Amino acid sequence: MKSLYLAVVFLLSSQFVLCQTPTDLYEYNGSKERMASVVQVQKIDSVTTFEKIVLEGFDSKIPFYHYRNERKENAPNIFLLHGLGDSKDCWVHPSEPYLDWSKNTTAIKDSLISLGYNILIPDAKFHGERSYELDFRLPQTLPPPLSKKEEDTKLFETLMTSTVKDLRIILDYIENRNGTKNFGAVGYSMGGNLAILLSIFDTRISSVVACVPPLNLPARDLATLDSSEKILQGQRDITPMTFASQLHTPILLLMGSKDFYATKEEVTTFFERVASEDKAYKFFESGHILPNSYKNNVINWVTKYNRN
Repeated sequence: MKSLYLAVVFLLSSQFVLCQTPTDLYEYNGSKERMASVVQVQKIDSVTTFEKIVLEGFDSKIPFYHYRNERKENAPNIFLLHGLGDSKDCWVHPSEPYLDWSKNTTAIKDSLISLGYNILIPDAKFHGERSYELDFRLPQTLPPPLSKKEEDTKLFETLMTSTVKDLRIILDYIENRNGTKNFGAVGYSMGGNLAILLSIFDTRISSVVACVPPLNLPARDLATLDSSEKILQGQRDITPMTFASQLHTPILLLMGSKDFYATKEEVTTFFERVASEDKAYKFFESGHILPNSYKNNVINWVTKYNRN
């Protein structure tokens, strides 16, 4: 899992970030008519159809997988969001060198399909089929303070804000196409942060499962940057800790007790600030890769809050 490269990205700090002024970084033109193409269709079984869709996004095209489920009418839709340096394929095909981990992600997808859910799996900006947007650079080189370049710091902000806006555009597309309003989000690592931010800025998300999200990053390490206040504020505005008090969506945090990217203190601080009354967290004796059993917690939370 390439998201483990985060180990060299962030420097340890104990600083927490309080909620700042409201931001419009996640707003987009929802009334704009956007082109969409279904470029691949494959019947998986008698009740499941796989589609690859390319949708006009906020500032570029969004390729995403859509598993259309016919087991139940108006089935809920669940986003599966990948980590930094990964792609939408990590939810679909088990791969080396983290085979056990990737078997779990594909098992989550397969389990949700068998339970009757529609699945939405996009590439984040600069990732997967969108790597050309970064001139094929590795996106995990962008976060501060690894790069120490202000232009890369700004690109990392764009990665996060544009992806959230793209996810909202996918919500529009699926809602208009299928007439459904039932959406949930499951994210791993960076994908967990994206799921949290999406739920804060779009009320159509009715549940979140965030697996090992770096809740106080990148804002945790801003003291190491020699950048303008505008750039620093941009990094605060893509940090979930900044907006925890605005989170009203039912949320489950699945964390590793030895995970460098979110300390126990950060997790409990975030949890206490979350406004939702339907919230829970669980620590596993692990680092950034969770043990096999975490997938059961994911499925249980989704089925509880996104009922078929």
